[in-house]
Amino acid sequence: MRCVSKIMLASMLSFASTYSVAEAVNYYVIAKQAQPFQIEDQSDNHSGIVTDIVKAIFADGKYDINYHTYPFNRMISILEAGGEKNWITYGSPNWGKVQAENLSDLPIYTVKHALVTSKTGDFEFEGMDSMKGKGVVLLHGFDYPQLVPYIKSGEVEEIRVKNYRSAFKVVRRTPGDTAFIEMSSRVKYNLGKLSLDETDFDIQGFSDVIPDYNIYLAFDKNMDPRIQAFINKRLAELTQSGEIETIISKYI
Repeated sequence: MRCVSKIMLASMLSFASTYSVAEAVNYYVIAKQAQPFQIEDQSDNHSGIVTDIVKAIFADGKYDINYHTYPFNRMISILEAGGEKNWITYGSPNWGKVQAENLSDLPIYTVKHALVTSKTGDFEFEGMDSMKGKGVVLLHGFDYPQLVPYIKSGEVEEIRVKNYRSAFKVVRRTPGDTAFIEMSSRVKYNLGKLSLDETDFDIQGFSDVIPDYNIYLAFDKNMDPRIQAFINKRLAELTQSGEIETIISKYI
């Protein structure tokens, strides 16, 4: 009887070793401020451009995705301290620090910025000289080096807000005196999400001040080379097949 039990135990251990648990990657999500790139709700149902791309990369189940959601500044602090092993989020060479140290081979999206003003203010943007004496509305945690000289000199006033609802509210209450500066994709997504009428606002290109740039997947600087190679291979496949563009078109 003992012999049979030993044989059964050995068989179970052999089976378990054959079907080992998938390795994990740790995906970091910015809470509330990163739509449509990262979207989360209270039921922990994650979506968005970057999130859907990450899901597609790991769709074969070879690796498990562990989600970690934090406010932006808290997330950056965690990642700068090392974060969880083999972490992934998104970033750009333009952003510097931890979101620029180790990026995917291919970009996932081209960022364009916009200047949003109230329609009733009748303000036409013609370079930063036309912004003198006005306020620039910016989300907490998001900084733009191109604007720093104008803010420091006092040519424009910096107005920080916590969320998109507050940003659009400030612009509507101060027509002609303030402008909200943000990624075009985020502006359009959040106007729709907040059920605001886009025709109440002027959305003007801001690429002359903040040039267009690419964003990438950003990796743990100590990521396992096997995992990083797998991600880059899958990203190339998804780009070539057109699935990246299909994902983007769902949100923008």
